[in-house]
Amino acid sequence: MKVAFPVKDDNGLESLIDDHFGMAGHFLIVDTQTLSFTRQSNPKVEEGASSCKTSVLKESEELDAVVTKCMGDGTQRSMNSSNIKVFQAEKPTVKENLELLKNDGLKLFHIFDICHSKKNKKEGGCGHHH
Repeated sequence: MKVAFPVKDDNGLESLIDDHFGMAGHFLIVDTQTLSFTRQSNPKVEEGASSCKTSVLKESEELDAVVTKCMGDGTQRSMNSSNIKVFQAEKPTVKENLELLKNDGLKLFHIFDICHSKKNKKEGGCGHHH
């Protein structure tokens, strides 16, 4: 399975998951069987035009899933329509969340999770409105 993680900096499997999918500087694309990975820059951030409601991953990645802390509804709908599962990150690093995913320890991200019910960082949200 190929899984994408929004990350703050590329530190391999020890990378910290970014707080918000659409604003992440990079994505780590991990093959869960081999644990090999590639890094993809977020073109929306590089161009200075990041938006929560735009697709930021290349379709050529042929992803099966995404693990994230927070995602806007437009991006989530895009993932769902592409049959890409979206899981809620539970731990700070890619490696820890991979282990949870392997053991069915991550829940599917629901459209009403985190970002939509908690608008500020003190409540656990991403700090902006969608």
